[in-house]
Formats: sequence, structure tokens, C-alpha cells
Amino acid sequence: MSFRCVNQSIYQQACTRVTPLLREPDGSLREKWTELEWQALWYSGAFGTSFRAVSGSLVEIVQFGFWNREPGPDFVHASLRVDGEQLLEGDIELDMHVADWDRHGHSQNPAFDRVVLHLFLHKTGASHFTRTTQNREVIQVHLQAESDLLHIHPPIAHPGRCCAPLRQLPGRTIDSLIETAARVRMRRKADQLRRVAIVHGLDEALFQAFAVAFGYKLNKIPFLVLAQRAKLQILREQGSAAESLLFGISGFLEDRKIHRAVVMERDYWRYLWEHWWQIRSQYAHLVLRQNLWRFGMTRPSNHPHRRLGALAELVRRWKEVRLLSPRLEEVAEWISGLSHPFWDHHFTLTSQRTVRPFHLLGQTRINEILANVVHPMLVAMNQDDWESYKGIRSELSNRRLTIVCQRLFGETNRAREHIRFLYQQQGLLQIFEDFCMADFTNCDGCRFPEMVAKLSD
Repeated sequence: MSFRCVNQSIYQQACTRVTPLLREPDGSLREKWTELEWQALWYSGAFGTSFRAVSGSLVEIVQFGFWNREPGPDFVHASLRVDGEQLLEGDIELDMHVADWDRHGHSQNPAFDRVVLHLFLHKTGASHFTRTTQNREVIQVHLQAESDLLHIHPPIAHPGRCCAPLRQLPGRTIDSLIETAARVRMRRKADQLRRVAIVHGLDEALFQAFAVAFGYKLNKIPFLVLAQRAKLQILREQGSAAESLLFGISGFLEDRKIHRAVVMERDYWRYLWEHWWQIRSQYAHLVLRQNLWRFGMTRPSNHPHRRLGALAELVRRWKEVRLLSPRLEEVAEWISGLSHPFWDHHFTLTSQRTVRPFHLLGQTRINEILANVVHPMLVAMNQDDWESYKGIRSELSNRRLTIVCQRLFGETNRAREHIRFLYQQQGLLQIFEDFCMADFTNCDGCRFPEMVAKLSD
């Protein structure tokens, strides 16, 4: 089946948005099982789907959502019905003790503002209320489990209603559908880049897009804010002080912990400060708050310090960026050749020097830049080469991709042939956003399964 057979109008039409309490666990079980294992039991459905809340309301789980393996609530994009009428959409948090909500600082953490259900296993005689930073009260459910519950290891997401009709389609038809979604995604990225360019100019729009890509998934926002405050034009005017300005406005040079820990390679630290102290008063009001940055669950090569060093090198060579060929292979080769005398051998400002150098940007990050920055720019400028883009192989999976593969295919083996190339991953992610993320009915109201079924007619 050709690409034309799965036209974008059909895709666009389809993606229009549209347990009784059990016994208290015994002491041995409480001590033996970790919070992660209790989360697995909950997500597997072992507790059931109907519960009586602490307030007395009847709570029915409509959609368990997706298991969040990153900082924040345990389960995201869930939905539940209260007393048979009110439908709530949001996140779910499971704690060992009802008081852990406050102990762990969730009540002051905006990341937990979308929580609509707080599950807990233990309570005391004192009353504990679950509230968000906006002082919204969250429904509480006291989970009580049978002592003979088995260890269950559920997938990160439950298979969706589209698994059955997709199973009836040949591989080429599925890939055609995925390619359609990938084209939709690319056009949307290009439109977004074009809108930013209208406001800030093409160079600033590109610089912001690169900064977001360098920020990886946990630090996209602080990198975007940094690029907006330390504009490309200002950085280029600063010349040799540009790198110091980036690290200064990021707040890393003002961090006393970093200052005390810098014992190796102090020459680079002095170089950064040599320029920063001269312009510090001029830009002090732009320095980012340190709590914006996320360092946990980040690989050493993705550390914000190192990514910022790569961004500084990109600024230094910006003239070359604007002269790059529109061929993706050549752009990828140029990016892979980025080098920095300090960051080729360091993961952070305080880390020891490595014996062997390593690439400033790895192939996985380069592919992400091609998909989210370079090719959208080429599409916006009517210089794209779709066939070359289709030839870029994917490097690694991610949590969202794992979720959509479980949702659409139900098992990893069936999905494997449809995630080999970057465009396939991008297409699957677009399907996830247009359908899975737009649905809070546990697939009942989703139009994607019917769209897939029509393709097999």
C-alpha cells in the first residue's frame, strides 16, 4: 500500500480530540515488598478497578494511564470516575504511607499539581490531607491487599484497542500509516520553527531550537530560557566572552558548591570567571534560579554542564552553521565533529579529566537534532529531502516510544520492524500524542482503531 493510500486528511480527521477493599497486608509482606513492587501490583490491576475513598466516595478507574519512570507522579495520563458521575483526568501517586505526600515534598512540588488520586498502604490515627501547591484537595484511597498477592511485573503501558486491527494489516501498510504521522509531525515542527522565526528572526529561532535539543528531556525549559536571555546576537557580540556569559547566566558560576568542588582543571574555571566578573553586573538580573536545573537520572554525557559547553562551541562556529549544506548527512558529519578542549575530557565542571576524549555529542543526540531542528528548518525553507531523512536509522528507544509500542502492538517483537528508522519513531510518537494522549476513555472513545480497521477493508 502506497503512502498516498494513507492520506493525511484521513489521519487528521481521526486524530480530532475527542474494587472492594481487601484485607490489610500482614507485617511480613509490608517489610518484604518495595514501593516499586506495590506500584507494579496496582498497575497490573491486582487491586481491582473500584475503590471506596477515605471520604466515602466511590472511585472507579477508567484508565490506569502510563507508568512514569521519571521524576514526578508514579502514573500519568489516568482518568477516574467519582460516584458514577464526575470524570477526573490527571495523574496518580502511590506512597507507602499517607504522610509521605508531605514528607516527600509533593505538596510544594508543581510537578504533582495534576494528581487526582493519592494511593497509600499505611495510615496512623492522625488525619492527613493530600493537597497540591494550589491547595486543591486530592482524593485519597487506602489500598489494602491480600497477603497471597503474587509478584506481577506489568508492562509500562497496557495494549490498546488498536492492537487487533493493526494485526490484520501488512507491514508495508503499517509503515505507510507511520510515515503519514511522521510527515504530520515534521510539518508541525516546521510550522513552530517558522512562527518563532517571524518573532525573533531565523538565527535566533534556530539557536533556541538547538538549545532545547541540547537540553535533552529533563532540561529543555532551562535551556530555552537561557537561549532567550543570552540571545545569539548578544553572544556573538561578546566574542571570546560568550562562553562565560552562557555559564554565568545559567547560574553555574554562582553556585558555591561547584566553586568549592572545582579542584581539577582550575584554568578553565578561571577562564570563565575572567570574563564573567567584567560583565556580571550587566547581566546579573538574568541569572537563572538553580532549582530550574535537573541533574538526577541524567547520564554523564547529558549533564547540563557539558551540554552548555557544546552550545558554547556551536555559538563560536555559528558562521559555519549558516553555511552548511542542506544535505542531512553532511550536517550530521559536521555536528559530530564539534570539539572543545575542556569538554572533550570532562562530564561536569567538577569532574576529573578522562584519559581518552569522547564526542561532544553522540549519535543519538545528533539524530534528535536532525529530527527536531535541522530537518524542520529545511521543511520550513522548502529545502527538505524526505528520502534522505527516511534513511536515518534510530539509535535508542525512549519511554514514550516504549509506551506507544505497547499500546499499538502489545508486544516488543511485533513493534521491532517499525522502529528501526528515525522517521518511524517520530511517526509513532505523533500517533501517541494525537490519539493516546488525547484519550481518557481507555480507548473506548479513540478514533484510531476504526481508522486502522478501514485500511484493511
